[in-house]
Amino acid sequence: MPTCTDPASPMNAAGYASRRVTKPPNWHELVAFDMLFNNMTTGLFVVAAAGDLVSRPAFGPLTRLAYPMALLFLTIDLACLVLDLGHRFRFHHMLRVFKPSSPMSLGTWCLTAYSIPLGLLSTIEVLEMAGIREIPAWMRLASITTGIPFAMGAAMYKGVLFSTTSQPGWKDSRWLGGYLTNSAIAIGCAELLAIADLAGQGPVRAIRTSLLALLAINLGFLATLIVELRPAIRTLKGGHRLDLMLTLGAALGVWVPAILILVSGTMPTIASAIIDGIGMVLVLAGNFLVRRSIVMLPHHENDDGIVARWDGGS
Repeated sequence: MPTCTDPASPMNAAGYASRRVTKPPNWHELVAFDMLFNNMTTGLFVVAAAGDLVSRPAFGPLTRLAYPMALLFLTIDLACLVLDLGHRFRFHHMLRVFKPSSPMSLGTWCLTAYSIPLGLLSTIEVLEMAGIREIPAWMRLASITTGIPFAMGAAMYKGVLFSTTSQPGWKDSRWLGGYLTNSAIAIGCAELLAIADLAGQGPVRAIRTSLLALLAINLGFLATLIVELRPAIRTLKGGHRLDLMLTLGAALGVWVPAILILVSGTMPTIASAIIDGIGMVLVLAGNFLVRRSIVMLPHHENDDGIVARWDGGS
């Protein structure tokens, strides 16, 4: 391999910080769905588990549905993750190495470790709901306290992974990890609210209040993230469309659901359940738009005419 002894040469620059990236990764809509389902499963688990710890009598009827649903969303997320690999049948290779300094390795192991307590809690709920067996309280408590940290790690790792790349825009999104973590909990709260409406029981008012607070915090994270991304977006041809998509994502994912939740609290039970359900769908739609905009940012042509081209996999 050729070497260079000239200190002023670009070859001796630290890493790739001073070099222009000309080829983005082959990540497209499937990665945006992966990010969404990742947040749907981890957020629902964290919110349901927190409620379970605070008041089992109040949240018990909700966790019977929440944990199995979180397991279903995890299965879909893992399917998206595997399908997006260049060599799909080598997904198990990600688990051959444990490297805490790598966001990809640490996130993969967090996701794997999170699946164990989630699977156990889902089994516990099914067994108790079917009246087959009463599970000791300590086993439930151990599964919850073990699962929450791994769920949080799985929720935030993709944001850290994106921000540690050299891709334009991504490398500037230092708040992406915080935004994804907060939005995961907001999504989970919206899902739990829909479950409470469906079950016709549970602390619905407390869940609505928590969701409003989470949406307000999420708006702050999203606004900060957009400010970080805007310099890169301005260098893109048609960058105004990305700006529009992010703004639309904020409206659908935060503003409109917040208004609907405020209105639903004053409506009769059936009407409020329908409005809460619409609000949850909008939260999911808005969050998907934001994630898709971020994933596709490197695939837009910039002012120098550099643009990504799909080559069918890596």
